Amino acid sequence: MQIVTEGKMPEIPEKIESESSPAELGIAVDIGTTTVAVSVWALSRRKHLVTVAEKNNQVRYGYDIIRRIAFALRPPLTGSSSIVETGHSALHYCIVSQLEKMFSKAVLEASSRIPRGYQPKVTSIVITGNTTMLSFLCATSVNNMASAPFTPATLFDTVTTWDNIRKGTTYSHCMVLDKPTPELLQLFNSSTIPDETEVYIPPCIGAFIGADAVCSMIAAGFPDPDTNNAPSTLRPWESKVKAPLLLADIGTNSELCLYIPETNDRKARILCTSAASGPAFEGANISCGMPSIEGAIDKIYYMHDKLNCHTIGDKNPRGLCGTGLISAAAVMLKNKYIDKAGIIIREKSKLGDGSSCIELTPAVYLSQQDIRNLQLAKSAVKTGLEFLLEHTEETPVFCIAGGFGSKINLEEATYIGLLPAQLEKRTIQLGNASLSGASALLFSNVLREKARTLAKKAVQINLAGIPEFQQRFLKGIEF
Repeated sequence: MQIVTEGKMPEIPEKIESESSPAELGIAVDIGTTTVAVSVWALSRRKHLVTVAEKNNQVRYGYDIIRRIAFALRPPLTGSSSIVETGHSALHYCIVSQLEKMFSKAVLEASSRIPRGYQPKVTSIVITGNTTMLSFLCATSVNNMASAPFTPATLFDTVTTWDNIRKGTTYSHCMVLDKPTPELLQLFNSSTIPDETEVYIPPCIGAFIGADAVCSMIAAGFPDPDTNNAPSTLRPWESKVKAPLLLADIGTNSELCLYIPETNDRKARILCTSAASGPAFEGANISCGMPSIEGAIDKIYYMHDKLNCHTIGDKNPRGLCGTGLISAAAVMLKNKYIDKAGIIIREKSKLGDGSSCIELTPAVYLSQQDIRNLQLAKSAVKTGLEFLLEHTEETPVFCIAGGFGSKINLEEATYIGLLPAQLEKRTIQLGNASLSGASALLFSNVLREKARTLAKKAVQINLAGIPEFQQRFLKGIEF
């Protein structure tokens, strides 16, 4: 899979401790709703050794957070001869077992990159993700996240051990888990990770603004609002941030954060919100959608009066990934295949149910419903971005994090109205900022403290609670 795992590491304030053994490894993990990425680092040299990434196996229980929460809340099902495990147990064991296998694979690859004669040992792990994914990992209840006021059982900022994570005993209020199966017990007994290995889980801001957003803010250089107001308190490695910063991690649940510098009448502050954009940007909920792997259409061109497709790996087209969906919409809108309302008006084909579609290749098409799903997703993100932009007079530096945001064509995204026009020329694509931020926390207690500060001082805004949100959202559906 071509999951984006690279991102720029923030500066680490602390010096390297020469006492560390070359065998000591640290692991940074980003558990996304759709993908999971694991990076292994040599702690003594702060050297990146290897990264592995996979589709999150929990997608079998639902593509988005809402469906997985609903699955977690289901009662245990009984059959004629056996009891099916509870939803929260299934989700917990699913991600823990996937991490065990990914850790084994990553450490095995990393072992060839440390000095000869040393046996690799994982001594530190940092795991980030959105609040729901971390709740499933730690087996904490998601009961209160199914309805307003959406109160998570914990906001994390926790140091624990891998054995506690695996057993679901990090907190006294963890859910009671079903007994692991013999296969799981065998997997755990052969674990690459020692039971006592320290695991740090960074803080979340709220139910839908998770530790991944906090780690992304670390990577994007968000300052402490109070310290940034008083230059005399800045540390030697810090500099005053004078321009506003806008961060967007666009995906199934898009997280948006805005740093607003101090003005004459107001202190600096951080505003955060989330947009339930759904799985369309990940290639899901689209008729011919697929992940960003070989054969996925990632770019559409209009040449010789017809649509032409480029695929990842230059393979035969198998489907359409998220970036290809954006490209297709932009090209079709520009060349009047669809109108601003998203209605297909040129070169229509008919599906078996009589609905309209546009053929991209003999095997891949875009249906009228696919276009509507994209419109709903892009309107959710645009509405959130425009709301935050109203809180700053100066156009901010715009940082896009995550795999989807790092691969989209900014001009095309702006043309269809996904991104406000004023941001196009002020955009930095950060790659997997959540993973790079988590990697930095492997090495720095100072940055861990900064993560706590950012999470504590960020103000969370619920877009759905804004009176004019529905009108804004409906207005943003048109291209």
